[in-house]
Amino acid sequence: MDHLTSMRTFAMIATQRSFIRAAEKLGLAPSVISKQLSALERHLGVLLVERTTRAVKLTEVGELYLARCKHILAEVDDTEAMITKQSGQLRGVLKVNAPPGFAHRHIAPHISLFLDDYPDVVIEMTTAENNALHVLSTADIHIKISESPTASVNQIRILASNRRILTASPDYLAKYGAPQTVEDLGHHRLVTLDYGHRNNDWHFRTDTGALETFRADGNIRLDNGDALLRTALNGGGLCMLPSYIAGQHVASGALMTVMDATIDEQVPLHAIWRENNHRLPKIEAFLDFLTDIYGDMPYWDLQTSENRNAFIRAGK
Repeated sequence: MDHLTSMRTFAMIATQRSFIRAAEKLGLAPSVISKQLSALERHLGVLLVERTTRAVKLTEVGELYLARCKHILAEVDDTEAMITKQSGQLRGVLKVNAPPGFAHRHIAPHISLFLDDYPDVVIEMTTAENNALHVLSTADIHIKISESPTASVNQIRILASNRRILTASPDYLAKYGAPQTVEDLGHHRLVTLDYGHRNNDWHFRTDTGALETFRADGNIRLDNGDALLRTALNGGGLCMLPSYIAGQHVASGALMTVMDATIDEQVPLHAIWRENNHRLPKIEAFLDFLTDIYGDMPYWDLQTSENRNAFIRAGK
């Protein structure tokens, strides 16, 4: 059990006199903070909060513990701020959560550069995919690839653009040809995620600008992006992939894009964190670092043929 986290949770519950309001302030699910409080009470061997249907009421020992918690937490925050200010360096642990495919390709390779500037910071990265409210009960930053993350967290920042591209191997296209219209897709072998997954809705723009959705019920159905990539590379069929996964393979010629001009699949990269996180200076430094690395047009988009050619035509 992380005692400081549990103390912060208890202090917020006590201050707000409500599990729901405390959860909103912390950017966590009410069930998460309830479990944290229960774990703290078991550790201490006392009841800190009287749970009623009307409101949260502290026990006598809970009132005493709250006063000590506030003092300890203030001392911890003040000490960290003082050390950071005096040393001019950030230090301590920063916990980052990201989807495995993105973390392995586009975060882990850059961490050493971040540590060159901040050698006293320790990065702990996890790749378990979960609801942001639950992830933020243990992580400082949750990186999510989504059109619109849930608004029940405190802070959201767009780190970079990302798009989905329709790809296939040269061997597959040589054998079956490239689709030209949405109707053509029904005559092709499709590699998709599990049946019913929301990412199996492929979006296209018609000549009139209207949005057309094609429901891709794959002949091959897999449960993660890396499996989709490997199958597409081996000629499995047409596959809609994030540019952060497919970009380098398009650049190398191992995959080709089709129907680029009509696909409408923009899925930005977001960072989500709790506003009152005491590690905020480290969070801001790490997010600024990633933003600088990725740039206005991330390198994974530059690796795809359409964006690379547009970049060249623009004289950049």
